[in-house]
Amino acid sequence: MLLIQKLYIKDFLKTLFVLGLGISAIFSIIGFMDKIDGFMPHNPSTELLLKYILFSIPEYIHYLLPMAVLLSSLFIFSQAAKRKEIVAIKASGGKIKNLLAPFVAMGVILTVLGFVISEFVVPKASKGAHEIRNAITKQQRSAVFKEGTIHMRGKDGSIVRISLYIPDGDILKGISIFRFDEKGFKERIDAVTAKWKNNAWKLQNVTIYNIREGRVVTAPEIEYPYIVSPRIFQKDLRKIEEMALIELVKYQRRLNEAGFKNTKLTVDISARLSYPLINLFMLLFGISLSLGGAFHKNFTERIMKGGKVGSGIITAGLGLVVSLIYWLGYAFFLSLGYAATIPPVFAPWIMPMLFAAGSIYLYRQIPE
Repeated sequence: MLLIQKLYIKDFLKTLFVLGLGISAIFSIIGFMDKIDGFMPHNPSTELLLKYILFSIPEYIHYLLPMAVLLSSLFIFSQAAKRKEIVAIKASGGKIKNLLAPFVAMGVILTVLGFVISEFVVPKASKGAHEIRNAITKQQRSAVFKEGTIHMRGKDGSIVRISLYIPDGDILKGISIFRFDEKGFKERIDAVTAKWKNNAWKLQNVTIYNIREGRVVTAPEIEYPYIVSPRIFQKDLRKIEEMALIELVKYQRRLNEAGFKNTKLTVDISARLSYPLINLFMLLFGISLSLGGAFHKNFTERIMKGGKVGSGIITAGLGLVVSLIYWLGYAFFLSLGYAATIPPVFAPWIMPMLFAAGSIYLYRQIPE
């Protein structure tokens, strides 16, 4: 690897680290300030508040990484063009595409890194932030969730296991209730389904096992008032960002087996795969804009007319505009996928593919 390539990579990584972490920290603090009114009545410790901010940062890093990649590539290569370094490389017989080859590889690495962050860092950090929020507000989870399965304690002290909770319609599947009294295990109640009606759960297709008397009783429907309301489930239900991709896929499979199609979940699963891909193309996009490309021959010289300060402002503004266009388009197609106006599995891929086509075209137009 050439010395100048090492210098560019070093400057790029340094800028990316400062921008990515700095912007994410700012957004995390802004998000914290939005929730502080709910925290302060509980007199939380400074340690807990700082932990909440820190645990919130990985999610913002995941979403803001493409913008940081774009801004970093714009800064590094627009400055290189302004200093006539690119002209010097060409004059010495160097090939621009050869110079940029390590950055294409780095774009692939950043894509993988984005996926790793979304799958292994964000879920744990989001879960940690949720637990800290409960600790600050002195709330305890009333139910434990895993891939839609719920384990909880009923209001009467019974142990309740629910195989699947379907938020759409407030429906429970595969309910088993273990009831106890002062003498020990009393009875077990199994139900195929339960629905929330008139502020109570209606268990359907019920089988009651009386352990003491050795009897089995069946009933088409009974009311069971000792399971908490769906509002509590929804409050404690694990959010999408708290679940890894494999958990989301398993949850979706169980919903499908139960006969329920969750369009939003399909879009979110597809988005987990599509979103990190944009890091590579944002890098190519930033390089292409900085070094000219198809728009005009002296693109960098034009945006640099304002001098060092002006050039930084214009470069940042350009990066923000491109990022905003991407995010607005991405959110628009996600909303179409949620509404099933377009195939949900393809909705998260449209904007990344459009940017991929555009960035590859511009990259190919960089003059040698």
